[in-house]
Amino acid sequence: MRVDRLLSMLLIISKKGLVTGKELAEHFEVSLRTIYRDIEKLGEAGIPVASIGGKGGGYYIMENYNVDNLFLKKDEASTFVAIMNNLNFLFGKNAQFNAMVLKIENTYNRENTDKLSINMSHFSMENELKEYLYQMNQAIEENRLMIFDYCNRQMEYSERTVEPVQITFTAGQWYLIGFCRYRDDYRRFKLVRIRNLKLGDGFAKRDITKEEIEEIFDEGYRMRSIQVTLKFSNRMGKQLTEYFQEENIQQTEDGQYLVVDQFPYEEGLLKYILGFGKECEIIEPLYLRDELIEYVKELLLPYNG
Repeated sequence: MRVDRLLSMLLIISKKGLVTGKELAEHFEVSLRTIYRDIEKLGEAGIPVASIGGKGGGYYIMENYNVDNLFLKKDEASTFVAIMNNLNFLFGKNAQFNAMVLKIENTYNRENTDKLSINMSHFSMENELKEYLYQMNQAIEENRLMIFDYCNRQMEYSERTVEPVQITFTAGQWYLIGFCRYRDDYRRFKLVRIRNLKLGDGFAKRDITKEEIEEIFDEGYRMRSIQVTLKFSNRMGKQLTEYFQEENIQQTEDGQYLVVDQFPYEEGLLKYILGFGKECEIIEPLYLRDELIEYVKELLLPYNG
């Protein structure tokens, strides 16, 4: 659930007084089902959103509820400004973004914004990253195609023409999400693999929500994934939550640890497992153990001469 959408929804209902689910769905470009779930979340949070059925009805906030207490406290505003200042390389040329930060600073006074620092750049291509993020933001706002050379997991370059949808920052990496005309499907592109980026012509947005795109990604992940059981040494145990969900980790009677999880079945999986060194052993599936043995043999070939 996106917190920013919930807050925006609450402010819209508060300002207009009465808003239909259809209006909210069109505004946020999500399904009515998603709006219904959002309204439920607001109710669970203790916000009295009521509804009137039938023609002329909609959602409204019950009387005597003060929306003002939802806005930032002084300390919260300072933290917010610090975060925004570390994101200015993405929106640095965006007048709306700069105006928003300035309003927050002027309202709460700029204090203690140096207590939090976030660096979302990439050491190998910081200058390109700044320009790429700006161009992608522009392309999304103006509904313009993006054309670039892309290196996939198999180290193969191809030119891609993409209808951009969203920029995301996940697990320490920036990604562009969009419809790839080369693959005729939605794809997630890692920014550090993009080269020679340029903007193309305008395009008509497809009638699909971001939730539906995520479902496409989830289904693709499931289709190419296998279940793997890994055994880790005792000394590695306390660090496992950095890499795996806690519910997928269990400790054995001899003090070692087992991780059972789904992973994409591709060469990157072997590289990932090898990254744990001697602290990790593949238990299942057995064919993956054999593939790892052969992979290590090939890895050692340059050193056997």
